[in-house]
Formats: sequence, C-alpha cells, structure tokens
Amino acid sequence: MKGVRFLLVVSMAAVSSHLIAQDGKLRGIITDGVTGEPLIAANVIMEGTAIGAASDINGEYVVLSVPPGLYTVKASFIGYAAVTISNLRVSANLTTTQDFRLQSTIIQSSEIVITAERPLIQRNTTNTVRLQTQGDIQSLPFRGLQNILALSPGVVQQDGILYVRGGRAGEVAYFIDGAMATNPLSNSETITPIQEAIEEIQLQSGGYTAEFGGANSAIVRTTMRTGGSQFNASVDYQTDDFAKPGEQFFRTSARGYRNAVVTVGGPIFSNLRFFVAGQHNYLRNRSSMYLEPRSFENMVTDSFGVWPAGTPLPGPIEIKRNYLYKNWRNENTIQGTLLLDVNPLKIRISGSYGEVDLPTGRSWPAALRNLFRQRDYRNETKNTLANLRLTHVLGPKTFYEVGVSYLNLDFRAYDPDFGNDWKSYNDSIASRDKGYIGEKGSTDFLERFLGPAVYSTIYGFQFDHPFAPNNSYQRNDQFAIGLTVDFTSQVNPHWELKAGGKIDSWTMRLFSVRAIGTLDAFLNGSGDTYAADKLAADPSLRKEYEIFVQRQGEMNLYGYDIDGKKVDEGFGGPRKPLFASAYIQNKFEFSDLILNAGVRYELFDMKNVAPIDHLNPTWDDQLNYFSGDDQLKETDAVHLVLPRVSFSFPVTNRTVFYAMYGKYAQLPELNRLYDGVRLLASRISPQTRVGFALLSNPRGTGFLVKPERTTQYELGIRQVLGDNFAFTVTGFYKDLRDQIQLNFVFNEPGVPVFVAYGNSDFGTVKGLELTFELRRTQRLQARVNYALSDARGTASNPTSSQRTAVWDYSTGRFPAYINVLGYHQTHRGSILLDYRWTKGEGGAIFEGLGANALLTFNSGHPYTKVKEPEALLQSSPWNIGVASTPTSVEPINSSSTPSVFNVDLSASKVFFFDGLTAELYVNILNLFDAKHVVNVFRTTGTPTDDGWLRSHLAAQYTQISNYSDFYRAINIDNRWAYTGFTGNDIYGPPREIRVGLKLER
Repeated sequence: MKGVRFLLVVSMAAVSSHLIAQDGKLRGIITDGVTGEPLIAANVIMEGTAIGAASDINGEYVVLSVPPGLYTVKASFIGYAAVTISNLRVSANLTTTQDFRLQSTIIQSSEIVITAERPLIQRNTTNTVRLQTQGDIQSLPFRGLQNILALSPGVVQQDGILYVRGGRAGEVAYFIDGAMATNPLSNSETITPIQEAIEEIQLQSGGYTAEFGGANSAIVRTTMRTGGSQFNASVDYQTDDFAKPGEQFFRTSARGYRNAVVTVGGPIFSNLRFFVAGQHNYLRNRSSMYLEPRSFENMVTDSFGVWPAGTPLPGPIEIKRNYLYKNWRNENTIQGTLLLDVNPLKIRISGSYGEVDLPTGRSWPAALRNLFRQRDYRNETKNTLANLRLTHVLGPKTFYEVGVSYLNLDFRAYDPDFGNDWKSYNDSIASRDKGYIGEKGSTDFLERFLGPAVYSTIYGFQFDHPFAPNNSYQRNDQFAIGLTVDFTSQVNPHWELKAGGKIDSWTMRLFSVRAIGTLDAFLNGSGDTYAADKLAADPSLRKEYEIFVQRQGEMNLYGYDIDGKKVDEGFGGPRKPLFASAYIQNKFEFSDLILNAGVRYELFDMKNVAPIDHLNPTWDDQLNYFSGDDQLKETDAVHLVLPRVSFSFPVTNRTVFYAMYGKYAQLPELNRLYDGVRLLASRISPQTRVGFALLSNPRGTGFLVKPERTTQYELGIRQVLGDNFAFTVTGFYKDLRDQIQLNFVFNEPGVPVFVAYGNSDFGTVKGLELTFELRRTQRLQARVNYALSDARGTASNPTSSQRTAVWDYSTGRFPAYINVLGYHQTHRGSILLDYRWTKGEGGAIFEGLGANALLTFNSGHPYTKVKEPEALLQSSPWNIGVASTPTSVEPINSSSTPSVFNVDLSASKVFFFDGLTAELYVNILNLFDAKHVVNVFRTTGTPTDDGWLRSHLAAQYTQISNYSDFYRAINIDNRWAYTGFTGNDIYGPPREIRVGLKLER
C-alpha cells in the first residue's frame, strides 16, 4: 500500500519537461528605529504587484512566491513614516533578506526612500550559486550563454565544450523559466535564450538541493524578463561586416556577422504584463578560425582515379584568409513571457520558437574536398518550447504550483533541391532535371545511381565533382509533454517545507539513411543478388525485404519505417524514455544557521530495445538477424534514492561559512545508447563478432548502460571586507562513478563477443575556487575569478579506450588506469574590469562613457605524445601526420599544451535624451589577435610541425611535384588532417571587431 501511495504522489506530476520552481522569497524583520522593538502587523508591499505580507508577533515577515527581478518594496505601520527600498533584487529559488527600521512620525514625518545595493555575498545560500543579472550580461564584450558560463570559476571551456568541476561533457542541465531546455539525446543546450531577454542566470556548480536533478555537474537556470509597470522597447544591431571575404580591415577579418534584437514589454492591464524579444543572427562564415591564404593554379588529375591522368581540375585550389565559402549560418528566434497576477492566483506563460539553417560540408576540413561542389547539403533545426505555471497562494505561509510544458525539436539533414524526396538524391535523371549538367550536356554520373568520379591529384588527394550528389538523409523528431506539482509551506518563521514530483515523458524518432546510391541501385534491381521487386511483391518476404533495404541503405530507424512513414508500435516504434522524480526538502533558517536537508527519488526508464539473451541470441543465420521479436525486450527501469544535506553558518553579517554533501545521478546522452533494431542486430551478430572490433568500430550498442553517479562535497567561506569588497573561497571534492566507456562484452569463457557501452569508468576531482568582487567604487567595478583543480579518472570521454588504452594480453581486457583527464586545466581564471560614467557624471563628453576589459587565462590541457609514423598502415600520405593508430611514447596525458592568456575589450557611449537612450558600442574579441595554441600535434608537441615531411618515409612522396608544398599548405599552415581527425583546431579564434547601436526607451 505504501508503494501505491508513493506512485500516486509521483503520478500527480504526470509527464513534465523538468518544470521546476522558479520563484524566490523575501523575508526580514520590521522594528522600531529607536528602541529596536518588533512592530507587529506592519505591512510590506511589493509595489506594482499584488504581493505582500504582514509582520508577526516577532516583527518577522515572509513573502513567498516572488518572481525573480528588481522590485520596489514598501514597509508601513500606523504612526510611523513609511520606508521604501527600490532596486531590491529577488532571485529564483533564493531567499532575499531585507530588514526595515521605521521611525515614528514624531521623529520622521515624510516617507524614507532608499536605493538598495546588490549584496556582496549571498547569506542565505548553502551551496555555490553564481549569479549573472541583465546588467552584468550587458557589459560583457561577447554574446552566448556558453561564453558567459565559462567565466565562472570551476568551468572549463575547451574545444567549444563546457566541463564543470571536472565532470565530463554533457553533465549540465539547462532550464528556462523552470522548463527543461536540455536535449537528452545529446545532453546539450536545446533552447538558447536571447541575451536581451534574460533577467538572470544562475549557475549552481556545487551540490544543489533535492529539488533539482538530471545533472551530475551543474544546473543552469535562466529566468526570462517580465514586462514592467511601464511600457519599454529596445532595438539593438551589431555587425563586423566591414571587409570583403578574404580581406581585412584593421588587420581583422570579417565573418559577415549581423545580429539584430528587438524587445517590447509592459502592461496590458494593471495585472497583466508581457515581454517579447525577437532576434535575427546571420554569419557569412560561421567558422572563426585562422586560415592562411594559398593558391594552386592549373592543377590536373593523377593516375589514381577514374579520370584520365592530366585532366584539369574544375578550377584553381584557393584558400582565402580566414574565410570559408558558403559556410553561412542563419538563425531566427522569438521568445516571450506573459504574467497574470490576480491574487491569490498567478499565471505565467513563457515560450520560445527558433529556427537554425546552415549548409554542411562547408566547414573546415570538409570545405577543401567540397571546393568545387555546386550541390548543397543543408541542416535545418526547429525548436519550440511552451510552458505554463500556475501559482495558487493558499495563505500567507503556503502555496502550491502546477506547471505544464511542451518541448518539440525537429531536425533535418537534407538536399535542398529535393527536400524529403531522398530517393532522388543520387538519381542522375533527377539531377539532370535540376540542371546539373556540364557543357556537353552530361551529368558525368558513372551509372544512373552512381555519381561522378572524384578528382584525384598529387598522389591521391581527392576533390568531389561539381555535380556530386548527396548520399544521405536524416530526420530526427523529439517532443516532450508534462505537468509538475510543487508544494511550499512556511510552517513557522524558521522552517520551510517543500515537496513535489514530476514525470518526464519523451517521444523520439529517427530516420537515417547513409547510402542512398547503393539503396537506389538495389531497389531498381541492380547491385545485389536479391531482386528488390520480388521481395517487395511477396508478403511472406516483407521482413526479408525490409532488412535488406535497411542494410543496403545503411539505415538506422526507430519511429519510422523504411519509407519514412511514422511507426507507433512495436520495437521499431519510437523510443519513449520516461524520467520520474519526487522530493521532499526542508529548509531551516535561523539567525546563525541555515540548514537544507532533503531526499530525492529518481526513476530512469530509457525503454531501450535489448536482446533477451545478448550473449547467446537466437539467430536467423540466413538473414543475419534476430529470429523474431520474441527475442527482444525493453530494458528495465532504474530506481535511485539520493540524499542531500547542506548548511550555511552566518558568523556575522559579513562572514558566512557553508558546506554541503549530496548524491547525484544522470543518464549519458541517449544518442550513444539508442539503435534501431537492424543496427542493433548488426552490432551483436554472432556472424560478425571480431575480437578486436573495438579498435575499428567507433560505436557500440548501449542497452547495458545504467545511470552515471556522482557524490559531491563542498566547503566554503564568504567574507565582506569594508563596504565595497568581498571574496569567496570554496573547496570541493567529487567522486565519479559508473561513467560509461566503450569496451568489449565477454561471454562466459572470457572471449570478447561484441562492443558495447558499459559503466566501467570512474574518477575523482578536487579543487579550490576563489572569487573577488569590488562593488562599483569611483566608477570602477571589478571581479576576479580563479580555480585550481585536479581532475583524474580512467578516461576523459566514452570512447577514450579506442585511442588511448593498451590491450592487456594477460587478462584479455583493457586495463583501467587513473590519469589526469584530457580536459583538466590546473589553473583557470578571469579578471573583469569595468569603468564608466553614469548619467549626470563627467559632463557632456564623459557622461555615459564606459569601457570593459576582460582578461582570461588558463594553463594548458593534458595530451599524450605519440611516436612519429613508421608506416602508412591505414593512413594515406595526406593524413599520416595524425595517424589513426598511434603508439604512445609516454604514460597517458603526461604532456601539456601551452598556457593561454586572452584579452577582450568593449567600449560604449550612451547618449541620454528625453525618454530615450542611444548607445554606440564596439566589442573586440581577442584584442591583440593572439594566435592562441589550444592543441598541438601529438607527434611533435608543437603547433607548427606534425613530423611527417622530416620522416625518411616521406622521401618517396616529397619527390612528387607539388606534394611538399601542398601538404604544407593544407596540413601545417591550415591543419586539414588534424581537424578532420580530432574535430578540433590547433589555434583559438582570431580577432573580431563588432560595432553596434542600441536604442531604448
């Protein structure tokens, strides 16, 4: 019976997209300004709202369910002059303390008005909370949530990926207005908030309370702006488009960057407010990277391809400075909020819709092979987020919240000439109809469904034909719906009780075909011993037909059939992961102690497809497939109970100690774990089991995976020195368990039978974080962040064993060694200096003038040196410098890349008019255009030489005309092979100069 009751509590929150409580709390004491005696039944009103409270017998008041933002708060009592405090900030899920000392009307007859200053330290938080407000964000020289988060101590941004306190990539959960904005397929940010629409950003990188889950390293909570009591609007436009592609201005390349933002907000009625923001962002070249200009004229084919030797290439091979042709990106987003406040009910609606469109194959290094291609391949992403939260205040001390949300993600990778008609992509007849014909009227296709031959030059370097068709198509659809319930009660002045629960229900579909040409040939009766028309016509052969279609097309399907039609039932239907949770959280607040104690229940149900007996499946040898659906099952759900305790100890109003302990869990990214049934069969097939497949198969199956777990400890002190300076010191320790790794699955005799992800990795992280903050004094504001850390574990990512582990012949396994993790940076920090004159200061010249300098620094990251190549093996003469099967010459991650020091700068001038401000500004990223070395060639440990051209093995190639010059141009000067092999660049981005104008009223 107890179990039934518990499930009923959880079910109250049926199907949610992680909607979580988003409001804050205001509390304090109202006393007589002379005697210090408490004033009973004094009123506290948050002006412009229906929110307020009255003081109790001890003079204490509590205002619950306060939306985040800046407020004007007024305290009044009969016989006393009212006190009004403006600019008082309340933050999501935090307690703001504001005491009032009222003077008798005999002493003070008029109302007292005070402007609040932002507290230098957080006295009421029991864990690490990094807070960025709209004002903080506006002063930064760059845009983007990821860049903002990277300034926080303990956060490492390496190769465009965030790592928090030594956790792996994908261990951060994102919320917008309480709704989950994380894609569980990739565990990455799905909805990016428009920067001008943000009220505040909270990064909780320490242990968070039982109310939150779904992440092992951090949660990021973004609160969107709400319209104020007055109508306001703004227009902002910035660009760097002051030079033609390949050219420069002030020795700076232009990316064709254009960003426009419009915001409108205010009251519709006195109790109904709105805020809307729209953004258009365009980049002519979305890759910010150093490219050295090189040009090769009159190039011809060699004897390694289909084209006769000496055939001229379609044009010159030209690399322009810092520019890639057709490498654009176009994004449009609209976001908004609507708040209805009819005491005791409050309804908040927020939403976001965005579209991102970009071509693929035009970024480096693929852009080089596709240099002559005329046919485009496009990625299109659409995302929709809508959520509604109803807050019902039952009394001055109790309220509950009900939230409903909807998230939809739609991704397509397609040929814009044919759209969803992917079977026409490789059809020469369809291509001819689209105008892809040469001067002699030929498409140059080798066969009807086999595109033109590649051009091979200088000993096998290949370029695609201008009419080369696109050979793949993909569609990925996800949506989640839900409802959540949270209950909050201030049981007494010192005890706050919270309880709630939720269920997250997702529906995920994938249609992917990677070999359209081969499949077209099969479907049209060629290229295979089976006749497709015969299989399709005989119903008894339908299963065989579908299997062969998927095999020929290298298809991966769930939620779609082979024709792209939706399937809702069976193991070929969509994946429907279900995540449920329930929590109870107690917060005890005293003058000298704040204690948070809670427990969280988590249910992880991936609903993945798995064989009933994966070591000895019942098999159809003719089809090389499962003998029937009765050999398959859904994976079991996992239940976890996670306790969390934290406290803060305010020694004085200037000194606060805090500490926490907690257990956390999350699932890895699901795109590593989900396979269609056909692909699952191919991965575990008894006919294709190879003992050393791990080294050649980049993916394994994921049905054996369980949640990854983390235990966190934190201890810190916050200290105010003087009136304007404070610092925070935090020490932390993390125990990482059950992290996934690609490895062999062994049968009972100990023989490896297939490759799969399993929970075999572990690690530990410890570190120290320091934050120094100077409140604006004499026009100068400063903040210094620094982190010292040590992150160690058995692997840096789920596939590290492919390239770094060494097979142990004595055990038949890959051994687990503790090493420094590849994204570890011992030292990392930032210094932010902001100097400006405000309105009314400095006279006509200096009024509104300001500058912001951001200095960031970090030590290098570890890597493993490898032996310079001794033979080509699986490499070619063009990528041998980054051979795919290197031999280590030292223990894993024993070497380090160089340290990095960067300076960004922004300057602005605000002009004040009657009811209007105009701001002219310039943002300069990488002020000194420093060519930061962020990676190196592992063979030499340098960024300028991969060692190949010096090798005696290269002698037979360097004698070939143009080989050395072309190799140096693409691989040394422009890192073609390195970026293709690692997905990363050796250098950081070059300087960018953006100029903008903002109008606001």
